[in-house]
Amino acid sequence: MLVQQQLNTHLIPYRTPLLASVLLVLVILQGTSFTLSLALRSSFGSPSLASMVTLLWLALYTLSAAALLAGHGLNWLTWLVRYRLALMLLMAGTVFSIAWSVSTFLTVERSIHLVGTTLIALYIGFSLPLTRILKISAATLGLLMVASVIASLFAPDVGLVEYQGNQVWAGVLASKNTLGFWSAITLLLLVSLTFWTIPTTTRCFYIALAIVTIVCLYNSQSATSILSLVSAALIMVYLHIAFSLRLSLPAMLVLGLLVATLVTMAFYYIDTAELIGRSGDLTGRGEVWAQTWQLILQRPMTGFGYGTIWYPTEDSVRIQQSLTDFSWVVFHAHNGLLQLASEIGLPLTLLALVMIVQQIIEIVYCQYQRQQPGLLFVLGFSVALLVSNYSEARLLANRELYWIFFIALPISMLQQITVVTSQSGTGLAGTGLPANNAQTQHRTQAQLEKRRSLKNRLRRRRPITVINDSDKTDTTLDKNDAIKRKLARRQQKAG
Repeated sequence: MLVQQQLNTHLIPYRTPLLASVLLVLVILQGTSFTLSLALRSSFGSPSLASMVTLLWLALYTLSAAALLAGHGLNWLTWLVRYRLALMLLMAGTVFSIAWSVSTFLTVERSIHLVGTTLIALYIGFSLPLTRILKISAATLGLLMVASVIASLFAPDVGLVEYQGNQVWAGVLASKNTLGFWSAITLLLLVSLTFWTIPTTTRCFYIALAIVTIVCLYNSQSATSILSLVSAALIMVYLHIAFSLRLSLPAMLVLGLLVATLVTMAFYYIDTAELIGRSGDLTGRGEVWAQTWQLILQRPMTGFGYGTIWYPTEDSVRIQQSLTDFSWVVFHAHNGLLQLASEIGLPLTLLALVMIVQQIIEIVYCQYQRQQPGLLFVLGFSVALLVSNYSEARLLANRELYWIFFIALPISMLQQITVVTSQSGTGLAGTGLPANNAQTQHRTQAQLEKRRSLKNRLRRRRPITVINDSDKTDTTLDKNDAIKRKLARRQQKAG
């Protein structure tokens, strides 16, 4: 009962701009590659529609930047410098890679998209409570899963792609791996929401979407997504059990270390790739990793510039061909850290690891000290994203929902805690989040309540007045006067 009461306190809503909710829906459609897939693979698709997708991204960047300045001034920037310094330095270093890039134009273009994508994440994180983000995301992603089933069954030109001689599902997303990853994330999210205090009809809706999502995950045949889902689910269940048993922090850390050791041993001694139907190097990714490492050794400190080698276009594929010996076009390095190191160097890659560790520590601390609905999903998403980077490259990915969620969800988590604790009179050390309009309203209300309480206490402390029956006059009982009269009577008796 105590746990439920604590969770319910974090469900206190605060006023949020409608613009942020609408922008979140658009970002999900854009960031999961839904709009781009329709522009390129559908019967009415064309290159001009693909260009419109890029223009829509630019419009979202501009809108997010303007909304951040209008809603928070420069407080959000101050907060980033104080509490997300690693992120700021990472972004600055990535943009500065223009100076040594082998293709200045590509690095400038993709750095603009990376900065813009990060601005979207910041606006969503500062403007929407975590519960609102998760509910909107669950409905939108769930409907994308339904659309993927329909496309795969009834519009194979859109929904199916060829993989090793077989037809697998990509749905309405860019590839089978994209469908697989977002199927795994959607499943985690929908299952998490079913445990909230929600109406029965809403719970049934989430369960129905979860069943559809499982179908998409199975037919995508994405091995990495399955590993990500299992890893994230295990950690979420572990923390849920640890909190339910109300373990102390040392006991929780010891148990976590034991679980991590057992999981590591299982992954080391069991050929997980073979269990899910893949070769030992995950379908030829070993060759890509080997050549990527050679690229890192050529420029270990700087890399070749952000966005220059990977995700090649028809005009830029020559760069990859000149630096590697691939006999085919490789879209990414199939490992997040290797790709970062090859493009921006080892020092900035280490900085990215520092930022990741910082966010994970924040999430675990809040789970133990300031639990709220959705927090376990934030941890699960982070774990799934990090595990997926073992064979995919999803760190610092511009125009992708991976990066947007990875930045926005922890900030929204802290924002919700700050609003609630400001109402209860307690604070969370180290947040220092910029106050939005909702927080200002809550603080004003709290100040008014304090003033009313003070006035009531002052009224109760006014001097007491009694009526003397002999002369019907009012006499005020003052403590000092009473003491003086008592001393006078003692002196008379003594005399």
